[in-house]
Amino acid sequence: MSNLVTEKEAIQALNQLVAVVVGRRFAMQTEEYRDSPSLRIEKCHRLVLNEYSQAIGDPIKTSQVKRKLDSINSLAVLAKIADTT
Repeated sequence: MSNLVTEKEAIQALNQLVAVVVGRRFAMQTEEYRDSPSLRIEKCHRLVLNEYSQAIGDPIKTSQVKRKLDSINSLAVLAKIADTT
């Protein structure tokens, strides 16, 4: 296995992580952005923010969505790194 990661591999990895973090529904809603992980993550972030606003009042759901937001923010950082390489 080579130490270098291709752009295609980085995109595939980010897309896989996005799907795991946000779930199938949001992953499918953002499928058109699969070649641009940063844009896909941005769109997912908006979807998760909307989910958060709907979860207000339910402490368990709010906690779950907050973890999802934290993970999306982490993915955004990784996508920025991938964009600059």
